[in-house]
Amino acid sequence: MKLFDIAFKEILRSLRNAFFLFFGLGVPLLATVIFYFAFGGAGSGDGFELPVTQVQVVNLDQGGSAYGGFSAGQILVDFLRSEEMADLVQVTEAADPAAARAAVDRQEAGVAVIIPAGLTEVAFGPGKEATIELYQDPTLTLGPSIVKAIVSQFVDGFAGSKIALEVATEQLAAYNVPVDDDLRQQIALAYGQWAQELGASQQGGSNALFQLRAPAGEEAGNEGLLQMVALIMAGMMVFYAFYTAVASSMTILQEHEAGTLARLFTTPTSQGAILGGKFLASGVTVALQVAVLLTFSHLVFGIDWGEPAAIALVALGTVVVATGLGILLNSLLKNTRQAGIVYGGVLTVMGIGGMVGVFSGQMPGSGSGVDLASLVTPQGWAVRGYGLLLQGMGPLEVLPTTAVLLGLGVVFFVVGVWRFNRRFA
Repeated sequence: MKLFDIAFKEILRSLRNAFFLFFGLGVPLLATVIFYFAFGGAGSGDGFELPVTQVQVVNLDQGGSAYGGFSAGQILVDFLRSEEMADLVQVTEAADPAAARAAVDRQEAGVAVIIPAGLTEVAFGPGKEATIELYQDPTLTLGPSIVKAIVSQFVDGFAGSKIALEVATEQLAAYNVPVDDDLRQQIALAYGQWAQELGASQQGGSNALFQLRAPAGEEAGNEGLLQMVALIMAGMMVFYAFYTAVASSMTILQEHEAGTLARLFTTPTSQGAILGGKFLASGVTVALQVAVLLTFSHLVFGIDWGEPAAIALVALGTVVVATGLGILLNSLLKNTRQAGIVYGGVLTVMGIGGMVGVFSGQMPGSGSGVDLASLVTPQGWAVRGYGLLLQGMGPLEVLPTTAVLLGLGVVFFVVGVWRFNRRFA
């Protein structure tokens, strides 16, 4: 059939295209290789470990007898110095903030954590604020980001204390129960105890960040860090699959501007066969890209993407939604000169939005606010699908995500084809 002949010709043209070879295959693999070797090589005999970040801590918070000797600052110090954090940070207590900052300036430490005075009162008292200062070596990125994530998680455990106090005060006032300072302190201490227990459970590995460490030995740590590299690979693959889809569909605009498309329409080959062949070629090109990247990452990095049937569903959803969006975006363009807006603006913003969970270390499908925000874009749904695969989900578990991808792809495709048919009618 002429449709398949046209598709075959377009596929060959894409495979010979330097843009596709570099951005479609080279860049995703190169980015993952960089992360892979930056962390020591997941498959090496030496293990796959994050560098330990040297941290200077200054604790100016002394707590107080009003809180039963409870000190939020000291708990944070103990949290950073705990055995669970030993493979991420090594803590040294400094005498004062100036000494801690000086140690960072001399590159004796990567980060200084300065805990302000009165942190305990702020954590449990109304109408007060305090800031934990993080002073970092500007030449470092990964270590300070990990320390920031750890401190943020700890602080979040106390952020609800004000809400708890306000709710308890309102509820007790509704029953005419007086709320004095002693009662407020009891509520605050009860909440603090709960926060400590919650933090202990998170240290056990329930938090996505701490799954990067080895709760059951070095082998488990290697698997956790390999999972992070796999997420990066998935994000890069999805990011550039959409670029490939748009680029391969753009041949319609290129031929329209060159006048060859109009000549094709004058041949016995129907317009539907011509456009259909180009659309089919776009989908097959993206499918080849995804298949190559999945296979390469499995053979070279040892990434286990899960059950073949589940992989096929997520890959199919990725191909359909990327192809559909590529056709839709090209149908909205008047000429190829507007392609820069699509590449530099629309696709980049959408791609970054879809990968925001990967950037923040959140496992796709975790239900966090960051994870849900990424689902505003089709890229986010695709990344979610691969995240589910990496968590060992089977065909039934990934089916809802695949259904969303297929649904979005069909809508994009139908609207794009309708617009092209109107243009060339």
